[in-house]
Amino acid sequence: MREVATDASLRLRPEMTSRRLLVLAFVRDYINQWGESPSYGEIANGLAISATRARQLVKSLVKSGQVLRKPGPRGLSLPTQVEDAIRQLRELGWQIDEPQGLALPPCADSSLLAPPMLDYHPYP
Repeated sequence: MREVATDASLRLRPEMTSRRLLVLAFVRDYINQWGESPSYGEIANGLAISATRARQLVKSLVKSGQVLRKPGPRGLSLPTQVEDAIRQLRELGWQIDEPQGLALPPCADSSLLAPPMLDYHPYP
């Protein structure tokens, strides 16, 4: 007979969210110690998880901007303070033009973005 899941069994447990933090700490420590990023196998081995789970956790860290991913077997890196600041500003709605070095604050009033209406017509 199959048991029905209770509300208590569906709740998030601390170890579910802390795995991401463990992976992030492992990547930081590894880069600080060895000067390059760990492989998925090394992350999995170091944290006693599967390589597939390590890959999923790294993917979620990349999506949130806490880890950067470049092509290659050891392509993980940590964002610099500038990259982290740009990510945070974009999350807050700022428009960032990196080549120009401009940061425009979010505009709360969308009517300010509309083109002005002119009443004066010089030609009849």
